[in-house]
Amino acid sequence: MALNRHLTLGLYNIEINKRGIQLMRQRIVDIAGFKEDVGLDFETLKELYMIFADEIKKEKEAVNIHLRDEEVGELRKAVHNIKGIASSYRTLNVFESARNLDVKLKNQELENINTYVSELNEGIDEAVREIVCYFK
Repeated sequence: MALNRHLTLGLYNIEINKRGIQLMRQRIVDIAGFKEDVGLDFETLKELYMIFADEIKKEKEAVNIHLRDEEVGELRKAVHNIKGIASSYRTLNVFESARNLDVKLKNQELENINTYVSELNEGIDEAVREIVCYFK
């Protein structure tokens, strides 16, 4: 029988498995806080976060396509979706990047929009990497 345990100590996640003990600091996604709030078992939590990672990557792709095609209305919808799911899954930096981009789009401040989209893309990539690393 394999021994796999996941423990949380503050912002640190401790995994004990056949490879030994691994310590990982959660910097981007508050998985531990989400788990504490909803009280789900590890496997269900993993399934939800993997779905979240897939969804946010799809929305990121949509943002980039709508930016390229200069479809501001559709771009705003995709950014709004990211803002909502990032908030729900405690991915604060992605939420804040999406919120900042949403404000710029709402106010038709499109001059430096590529910078805001790049920041959002980087945040999403970092969040997905952290999620995958946490649940591997």
